[in-house]
Amino acid sequence: MRRFLTLTNLLGLLVLLLGGWALWAQQDDGGSRSLNLPSDLEHQGPRIIRLHFAKDTGDGLVVEERTIQMTEGEYTLGRVMQELVRGPQIPGAAPLVPAGTPAPTVFLRDGTALVDLPAAYARLGYGTAGETALIYGIASTLLEFREVEQVKFLLEGREVESLGHLSLLDPFKRAGQ
Repeated sequence: MRRFLTLTNLLGLLVLLLGGWALWAQQDDGGSRSLNLPSDLEHQGPRIIRLHFAKDTGDGLVVEERTIQMTEGEYTLGRVMQELVRGPQIPGAAPLVPAGTPAPTVFLRDGTALVDLPAAYARLGYGTAGETALIYGIASTLLEFREVEQVKFLLEGREVESLGHLSLLDPFKRAGQ
């Protein structure tokens, strides 16, 4: 009968156990590691963004490419919302909101852009076409970023059924998703 408990087997088992213990000791977060991959949202310097505005004819959206200067630590999606609220700079485009309307706050969580609309957006009094241009203009602008898979709207931090006409219960996604 062969002997399983030899000095070589004991040394091999000891090395295996020490290796497993060393691996376990190095993992400080339970084994999951984050990779710091480049992001479109961490960009300093000049940057070209695509903003979606209402057509001045009232039937759809028009895209404006704009170059903005990003500073270190500036949140890209927040800056994009400021540019969107500032209004268009090209002919044939109409602003999504009246001048002086505050910009929405945007948070990105697990591929979902949460757009928190200020209370002023509930009082805009838009008809169906205006509200559709507003919501689709914001959603289409945010979906230009690869990190954004869908857009969900809130009003003052709470989910709402709509602003009056268009359902905001389901997130907005790229066509074909």
